[in-house]
Amino acid sequence: MSHLTDIQKGYFSHLFGAWKLAFIFSFGAVRCIIHGLIPNFDKECGQSTAKKVKMD
Repeated sequence: MSHLTDIQKGYFSHLFGAWKLAFIFSFGAVRCIIHGLIPNFDKECGQSTAKKVKMD
């Protein structure tokens, strides 16, 4: 698995990191959908999701 070698991660570390990002994106998408329907609800949904995804 050259991708894991390239990013210097093990299988499970990569798996849980990918799942974490998937959850953050999914939750953020639902928040943005609700914000689209109700503009005054969760005005910071896009920005806060992007901040959570920012990786060191």
